[in-house]
Amino acid sequence: MKRVPACLLTCLVSCLLAGAIAAQETAPAGTSVREVLAAEEQAAKLLEEKSEKLARDGESTPLGAMVKLRDAVQASNWEAAGAFLDTRYLPEPAASMEPAVLARQLVYAWAQQNLVDLSRLSDQPEGNREDGLPSYRELIGTVHLPGKDVPVYLQRVPGPGDSRVWRISNATVAQVPAIWEELGYHPLAIRLGDFLPHFRFLGMENWQVIGALVAFLVAWPVAALAAGLLSLATRRLLKDAGRPLARFFRVPVRFFLFLLLARALIIEYLGLSMTARIYVQSSGVDFVAWGVLILGAITLLRDFQVRRLERSGRPQFVPLMRPFALMVKILVVVIIGLLWAQEAGYNMSTVLAGLGVGSLAVALAAQKTLENVIGALMLYTARPVNPGDLCRFGKVVGTVEEIGLRSTVIRTLDRSLMVIPNAMFSAVEIENISARDRIRYYRHLHVLAGSADQFRVLLTELRRLLLAHPRLQQESVSVRLERLEGAAAVVRIDARVDTRDYQDFLAVAEDLNLRMLELVAGAGLSLTAPGQYVAVDRHRQGSPEGRSDAETRLASWREEDRWPFPDLGDDEKERLRGSLDYPARGPA
Repeated sequence: MKRVPACLLTCLVSCLLAGAIAAQETAPAGTSVREVLAAEEQAAKLLEEKSEKLARDGESTPLGAMVKLRDAVQASNWEAAGAFLDTRYLPEPAASMEPAVLARQLVYAWAQQNLVDLSRLSDQPEGNREDGLPSYRELIGTVHLPGKDVPVYLQRVPGPGDSRVWRISNATVAQVPAIWEELGYHPLAIRLGDFLPHFRFLGMENWQVIGALVAFLVAWPVAALAAGLLSLATRRLLKDAGRPLARFFRVPVRFFLFLLLARALIIEYLGLSMTARIYVQSSGVDFVAWGVLILGAITLLRDFQVRRLERSGRPQFVPLMRPFALMVKILVVVIIGLLWAQEAGYNMSTVLAGLGVGSLAVALAAQKTLENVIGALMLYTARPVNPGDLCRFGKVVGTVEEIGLRSTVIRTLDRSLMVIPNAMFSAVEIENISARDRIRYYRHLHVLAGSADQFRVLLTELRRLLLAHPRLQQESVSVRLERLEGAAAVVRIDARVDTRDYQDFLAVAEDLNLRMLELVAGAGLSLTAPGQYVAVDRHRQGSPEGRSDAETRLASWREEDRWPFPDLGDDEKERLRGSLDYPARGPA
């Protein structure tokens, strides 16, 4: 059962592609809509220049006869068009047909493979003497049938009185039934064309315009069915495809199949004239179809890449996918537009030169924008910060919310939004606070000067406190009496707290600060602020009780061979590691 949708889909896609290729093969090689428009403009200019001569000579020249025949055809006056056929000596079945019917069939069949180029026709009564044909014949085109080619001749025949006029050769008219049998339209199409109001659109007859609308109406549900079968088969093969793949088949694939199928139906089954076929093929429907499919595929690949990055634990690259995919889409649209212009017959060197000048002007006008885009690429590739990181940019501290193509949005600590151009954001120093693995606890204690023994006891207890604290890294602990400032001694305390969360760090710092206050008071000392002081003698020397307690504790450490200077021993550091009660349940 799993193979049935895939087989049906393969057959359908093969038919669609075959139809598209066949429609492409029927295109007139080397002819573009630009050339058709240029030929029509040249023909109008030629008729304007030779209007007096054509009015005087009438049907006595090949050009004059073709101009009047063309006017009759454009007015759908088939009786008048039939008068331009040489119906003498015709074999059956052409002899039994009305000239108007023969003219209509010949014009419809001939127009499918030929364009009228009035500039190639002679305006002389004798015709072109250098074409290698008899003096009474002019070749105006060829109708290609399976196995043979039927030339379409103008022939000089007797006219009213003693005049000579040009008509479609009876040798060509005799082949009209065979031509119509191969290239003719269904009788229903002819009746529909006679029933509808007469009009033409892009070289198509009235009934062909209605047929084109019907082709679009038929192609849409067929494309929906094909896209649904393809989606079903793919989801059975790729069970983890998800919504991106379903959306890809629901919109781009369906639209792609719809346009190609409608185009193939119009070109293959409506018997368009060469002019109409050139208009349809130069309209860019196939380029639009392929463009929609390619852009949808880029979006699909982007979504799959986003999922892969998120599953692999690299979400920092996800914001890069959208602008990168956008730039690729812009490049694809430009390339498709250039190919479309080339198909329409425009000189690509001229187009590219114009694009070069225009790109230079746009680049100068959008210099700042380009700087911001390049800055965004630098931010995405170097990744100094990612969305969600807390960072410091100059004096601004906040959380990065978005890194766009033009600017970076930061939510400050005051909860306001700051939009910074990427060119500026990527050109200065950025401190990524969220990227730190530890938070430094760094303090200076200003303690009123006491006795040296009191400070020895304080320094020892501070070291034991930091070494024993379970939230500090022992190898980072440093407690030193750094300097003396007047009546105060400055104790430098440095350690790293094993957290990245700032609120958690504040809780640890609070615990350390409270314990240090207890240790300072226990050593008989007191804290002070930086500056100059006028101190009485008892403060400078410390309290007698504090000095006595410090001397006793130092003597005990000497006797027990546990002298803690210049640092504690390794055995005691290991004993102290993580032994402190945290969080504290009361005073130490």
